[in-house]
Amino acid sequence: MQLSLSICLGILSHNFKINPKKKRRLLKQLTLLSYKMHRSYNSYNPVASKLLQKRWDENQFGRHRHHVNIAKPEIDSSPPVTFMHLHLKLKKLQLEEERLATIERDNRILLEKMSHTMRTKGQLDNKNDVVFKSLSRNRREREMLRIAKENMNMLKRIHNKKPAISTDKLDQDWRQTLKFMDNISHFPEDWYNKRETTKSNPTLNQKKPLQKIKTDSEEKKETEEDEYDDEDFDEEK
Repeated sequence: MQLSLSICLGILSHNFKINPKKKRRLLKQLTLLSYKMHRSYNSYNPVASKLLQKRWDENQFGRHRHHVNIAKPEIDSSPPVTFMHLHLKLKKLQLEEERLATIERDNRILLEKMSHTMRTKGQLDNKNDVVFKSLSRNRREREMLRIAKENMNMLKRIHNKKPAISTDKLDQDWRQTLKFMDNISHFPEDWYNKRETTKSNPTLNQKKPLQKIKTDSEEKKETEEDEYDDEDFDEEK
């Protein structure tokens, strides 16, 4: 009962929607009621004055509620701080507006040209009378002429220079080397080409009949007969 009265007093003291006169009257009635009901207040410990103990307990409870209301949480569950420049990028919007303005201007110029072409017969605008002027043009031309002249002189010197290696001597050495290779080789120089020609021509691959091996006595007889025939031929002459 005492706790409910203190709560009602707190509500009435902080509630601003009630009529002030009615509010003062209710507060006065509640305070009087609380003064009369101090005799029924029972504290946890024995006290000399229940009225003072009641007021002390109510003040302590009020301070407790005040501390509870203003207490901050241990864990910060509030949303992070939002910065306006991260969400509203003014520079990006400015660049986008400039780009759109450029596109709009180009479209307007193109539309004007198209309308002029449709109203008239149109004409070619492919002449460029602008003359490009450069302060260093003469210097660059002189530099290019100097480089071209030096290249021509270098080319003449290269053509007029006698070679350090004689091609005739190299050709002669190579022929001598081929002669040495032919002397020490077991096969003729173009034996591989001959082999390929025999493969392509089957008539050359036909085996020749084996000749009869002659003995020494038969060879002597043939030589004597040949000599004899030669002598007879000389006598007839």
